[in-house]
Amino acid sequence: MEIILNRELLSDALQNINSVVDKSSTKPILSNFVMRTLEGEKSKVEFSSTDYELSLVEKIDAEVKETGSICVNAKKVFDIVKELRDDKVYIRSTEQLWIHITCGSSELRLPSVEVGLYPQTVLEELPESLKISVEDFKSCIDMTLFAAMTNESRRNLMGVCLSLTSDQKTRWISTDGHRLAQVVMPVKEQVFSEGKEVIIPRKALTEVRRTADIFGKIVNISFDSRVMQFSGGDITYKTRLIEGKFPNCDPIIPKDNNLEISVNRESFVNSLRIVSSISMEKLRPVKIIFSHGLLRLESEKADYGEVVDEIEAGYEGENFQIGFNSRYLLDVLGVIESDEILLNCKNSMSPTIIKSPRDESFISVIMPLRVEW
Repeated sequence: MEIILNRELLSDALQNINSVVDKSSTKPILSNFVMRTLEGEKSKVEFSSTDYELSLVEKIDAEVKETGSICVNAKKVFDIVKELRDDKVYIRSTEQLWIHITCGSSELRLPSVEVGLYPQTVLEELPESLKISVEDFKSCIDMTLFAAMTNESRRNLMGVCLSLTSDQKTRWISTDGHRLAQVVMPVKEQVFSEGKEVIIPRKALTEVRRTADIFGKIVNISFDSRVMQFSGGDITYKTRLIEGKFPNCDPIIPKDNNLEISVNRESFVNSLRIVSSISMEKLRPVKIIFSHGLLRLESEKADYGEVVDEIEAGYEGENFQIGFNSRYLLDVLGVIESDEILLNCKNSMSPTIIKSPRDESFISVIMPLRVEW
């Protein structure tokens, strides 16, 4: 193989490749990636990488002098290419499995491995599909992924559950057992079996979100009960779906929270950061006391001190107090874009709903903490 690539395009593609490759030493072959020329396309080359769970296939423009394919260590090539300065990078392979890379006055030689040893990513025609705008897709990920579980104790919660509502909108929902986030979003087109739901892994959504703008304006999502593919432009991700049943979250979402409090989002965020700053506990508990027109936040009284802060709030009911994990509150406030937010409460032991008064498509539910001070 002999090709000429634009250094910047090559560096961007290698960065995407490196985010997918398996970095553990238990499967050395997965630290590599494959670069191959395409039949019938003399102006593009294809990059692919996989960790068996998530795969990436991306095409970039190239000048193909001689067709072929190579399999080489992803991190080594990326570390080298990002330091090069000339605009054009020349890559040539030999029959002895050596890769020659030339850029300006820089020349180097790297060992490669047989392409046939690397697991091939096969893109499929899948029965279920939907098309969604990139901006809506990014919002669905941003507003749900923060609430997904991060450890392996309950694998079926380590992602976002996608299903269809009765009015043919997509429902994206996540929970870690202590909090929940849900977005209901209309899509451009969909072929989606009613009653079907799939659980998309956290890693896949994180990587797809990071590179979402490469898709163009529309993301094409196709899936079956095993795998899901995200494609657009010259890039495609393929991921295994999480096996198992996602819990029915409808009973968790309160229907009778009759206390409504409106508060300025930025003021609330600043106050939470101040009050939780001295907490040494993992939960960073904060007590919130609601009174007429006022919201008072208190940290736990302990040997290392205490903090109190007050902000204005739209509330006219009787005084009551409730405790929360402050990080959970900050996570949800970080994804709501409106200036004002609404808290719907029932009592100090019942789940609280947090939402935007301007956006009915999103809600978050947080379980309260018992506070003893």
